[in-house]
Amino acid sequence: MPSDIGVKVIVLFHSRSGNTVRIAQALADGARRVQGTTAKVYRVPELTDEAELLAHRHTGTAFAEIQQFPVAQPDDLSAFDVVLMGAPTRIGSMSAEMKRFIDRLGENWQRGDLRDKIGSAFTSASTIHGGHEMTLMGILTSMMHLGMIVVTPGYSDPIFSFVAAPYGATATTKPAGTRVRPSADDLEGAAVLGQRAATLGLWLLRGRTRD
Repeated sequence: MPSDIGVKVIVLFHSRSGNTVRIAQALADGARRVQGTTAKVYRVPELTDEAELLAHRHTGTAFAEIQQFPVAQPDDLSAFDVVLMGAPTRIGSMSAEMKRFIDRLGENWQRGDLRDKIGSAFTSASTIHGGHEMTLMGILTSMMHLGMIVVTPGYSDPIFSFVAAPYGATATTKPAGTRVRPSADDLEGAAVLGQRAATLGLWLLRGRTRD
């Protein structure tokens, strides 16, 4: 077995307020806990003019941070073993920007670019019961259609007994009417999911080297 096997992880996100990008970064940090793993964080293309987002009084400061991340294109995903996708919950489903990116994966699906890659999902929503699980299931369903191997957190670690959902990493960012960032527990839950996805990606790669 080669000793230099390393898992390549991409964390693909859409974010406006800066909450979902923080979960993405925690997932990447967790994936890097697996020896030899490289994890890169990319954003999906915006549907709104970026100058408008920068000038907006609610999104400008956060988007200035988000804009520093590279923008992914569908063909970029073929270079990675593990694909983690996340977006804010909007009216009970993923943001239009993430849905648009997934809709552009048709040719990649036809070529089998995403077949047998590990996939996991993450999201944030303002309120409790604000659609977290619907959004996670929407992303996971898309991954299943693409032929990916879906990895969820389940209740596989003690932290998932009181944080996140069994379907993916989540955060509630306006639970009592006051906007907050994802908590330390939310971010640790995301890190544990990132670590789990990278671990399973490594196992899959090791198995393939025996073929």
